[in-house]
Amino acid sequence: MSVFLTFYDGVDSIGGNKILLEDNGTAVLLDFGTNFKVEGMYFDEYLFPRLIFGFADLLALGILPPLQGAYRPDLEYPGIWEKFSSHPAYRKIEIQGVLVSHAHWDHCGYLPYIRADIPIYTSLTSSLILKALQDTSSSGRLQEVCFITPRELKDGLLRATDYRRVPGKQRPFVVWERQGLPDAAQAFWSRCEGSRKLVSCPLKSWAEQAEVGGIGLRFWPVDHSIPGAGAFGLKTSAGWIIYTGDFRLHGKQGELSRKFIQEAANLKPVVLICEGTHPATERPVTEEEVLNNCRKVIPRGSTLVVADFGPRNIERLLSFLQIAREKGRQLVLTPKDIHLLEALFVSGEPGIPDPYGEHDIVLYVRPKAQRTRWEENVLDRFRKKAQGRMVEAKDIRRDPGSYILCFSYYDFHALLDLEVRRGIYIYSSSEAFDEEMLIDQERIKNWIDFFGFELYGNLGREREKSGFHASGHVHGPGLEEIVETIRPEVLIPVHTEDKGFFQRFKSMCRVVFPSKGQALAIG
Repeated sequence: MSVFLTFYDGVDSIGGNKILLEDNGTAVLLDFGTNFKVEGMYFDEYLFPRLIFGFADLLALGILPPLQGAYRPDLEYPGIWEKFSSHPAYRKIEIQGVLVSHAHWDHCGYLPYIRADIPIYTSLTSSLILKALQDTSSSGRLQEVCFITPRELKDGLLRATDYRRVPGKQRPFVVWERQGLPDAAQAFWSRCEGSRKLVSCPLKSWAEQAEVGGIGLRFWPVDHSIPGAGAFGLKTSAGWIIYTGDFRLHGKQGELSRKFIQEAANLKPVVLICEGTHPATERPVTEEEVLNNCRKVIPRGSTLVVADFGPRNIERLLSFLQIAREKGRQLVLTPKDIHLLEALFVSGEPGIPDPYGEHDIVLYVRPKAQRTRWEENVLDRFRKKAQGRMVEAKDIRRDPGSYILCFSYYDFHALLDLEVRRGIYIYSSSEAFDEEMLIDQERIKNWIDFFGFELYGNLGREREKSGFHASGHVHGPGLEEIVETIRPEVLIPVHTEDKGFFQRFKSMCRVVFPSKGQALAIG
């Protein structure tokens, strides 16, 4: 019997990976992410899929595949499957596990719709990042990745159950962790940060090889722009299938990616499913170069400095923390940053400081009419463990040269409280992939001009050339290195919009560009 791979997304696009692998009755998903470009065709930051109809809107728009049995029963609107049973891609299926490569939403953003008893396989670090992100979620997007709020049908609509009588339910996570699970990590995982009680499902771990159904499983940590990223190897009846997720070779932990490439090559895989976000880049900017460039423009003295970078780019945060120490400044973080750093610290991720014990980190307390429970919890822990390291607008206004503010687009209103009229703004965030992101960057420029900031870093499409941002993705020569080293029988590029680049490998292996929803037989 053949092994089948079906690509429901992540083809001809950057992000949104959703890949189904089937082998002799076992079915697993490789990531289950949000395709922001496709979703952005219909929704925006105020218009979301209607949760009162479960996942019906996403099915109707073809954004989620019609896989009966894969999704949460409490999000199944009555009659939904009768409506979609005639769809060409409709099928009933039982999923044994979801393999999550890393904690970026374009790889795991649609996990909230997946049935709550299906195990999630990922790294310990990724699991705790996802827990921290869900704890602090405030958007209208469904983000029940780690624990769910049960729904019930009431007055013809799917509504959240009463938090006083129905607890939340934690998903089963099976995590790769070579050193074993730290007690602090397990405690963070089971800690409830909301008003609804939580039925905890303790983390389970594996250190080397695991098995999902009849499929053997390997995990390799790789370097990416978020900690905890990894690649998977699946030992199927047709041979080894390697899935890279997102990775790079030019980061500070590039040796992890090269170790993965070599060990994957030793397995002589039949298939390599490989990302290809930036094949046209010949020489990427490294994190060390970003560090040095930022160091040069941040002075000692009275100038206010704002550093804008991706909220989960911890490597960038650590670079600015290093600069803050060198320049006699302190790094100003938001409560979300503190909560995420705590998650990473208890995971045992190398080089992560304890946010409550690191004297060069301070917490910014902004005026708010009402705080959520998780915010109050963070503030309470900070008061107890880090006395004297909480600052308000008046403190920064009094001595702006003593800080580096880790603020971004959604923090600009806080700068109004500081009453600043000049300073340095370092834009060190990821590149724009669509028009909506470019519009946001126009607004950023308006704010920067209003405050009279001196801008470093590009707001347009040339972010990679600015020297103030290092991509999380492998470059062209790196893609050549992985394919030439692993030498699979079949190469399947995903997470890419550049098919032409991969044509060069046709003399070495069979290169397949799958169509969305197409099932490929392997072996």
